[in-house]
Amino acid sequence: MMLTIILVLLLSYLIGCFNTGYYYTRLFYKQDIREIGTKVTGAYNVSRLTGKRGFIITFLGDSIKGAIVVALCRWLKFADLVVLLSVFCVLSGHIFPFQLKFRGGKGFSTAFGAFLAFHPAFILYWAITAGILRLLISSYTIAVLFALTLLPLELFVLDYSTEVVLLMILDTLLIIYACRSNLIEFISKRAFQGTKKRK
Repeated sequence: MMLTIILVLLLSYLIGCFNTGYYYTRLFYKQDIREIGTKVTGAYNVSRLTGKRGFIITFLGDSIKGAIVVALCRWLKFADLVVLLSVFCVLSGHIFPFQLKFRGGKGFSTAFGAFLAFHPAFILYWAITAGILRLLISSYTIAVLFALTLLPLELFVLDYSTEVVLLMILDTLLIIYACRSNLIEFISKRAFQGTKKRK
């Protein structure tokens, strides 16, 4: 059983390494999406080059990766601990794909697919919180990121198991790291605006 778990975790990482946006833009636009805009392979950045169609294809492709990993673990009747470890691995593959020199996406779409397959209510909690924060924060990415960071707390309050909460924290920290440039930019803008107001 342990060998099977290790193989599934490795497979989850490899599945994550297939960055939909990178291969889509390479195939149809002959460009490396990592040299455009925010320089990541995610759906939003792909839409800068390809429009809505590219966004949808990338979002769906990356979401399906997360859902496949969860479905495989469920089929093998793994405990939630292993399922969420697999989610961490697929996110790691998406963010740090070995074949792309560890330069991938930020993980939102993959997390969406994985959480939806694991427990659909997670997406509801995430979406509601993001919607509220979006009213307060101008950046869509930051609103979604902050909502994600609050998700483990919400799950704790709703009495989910300790292992689920801890692994959700792990997943969240991984995505926060991937979005560190967005956070730095957001904090810098806020600090600049604060300085202007004081003047």
